[in-house]
Amino acid sequence: MQELACEKCGLGVLVEKFSPAHTSIQWESDTSECPLISGSGFAPGEHHRECSALRDSIDRAVAKSVLTESHIELPVGPSLPRLHRE
Repeated sequence: MQELACEKCGLGVLVEKFSPAHTSIQWESDTSECPLISGSGFAPGEHHRECSALRDSIDRAVAKSVLTESHIELPVGPSLPRLHRE
């Protein structure tokens, strides 16, 4: 994971960007410290809570190559884990 600070409020997060659609974020502080999340009206733990400023900061960091995408090699063929044996 790579460190990144929100351009709006400066709160730090750890980010892993796997693809344009898949981003993993680990907050380094309580999300209630984010002015956009704390003002959203959603309760802690609700999935609707997000910070659009942080999302924009991540997108700009990727565009500037400050944050790089990690590409995961998924197993294929016989090395693919199977839940059921035939």
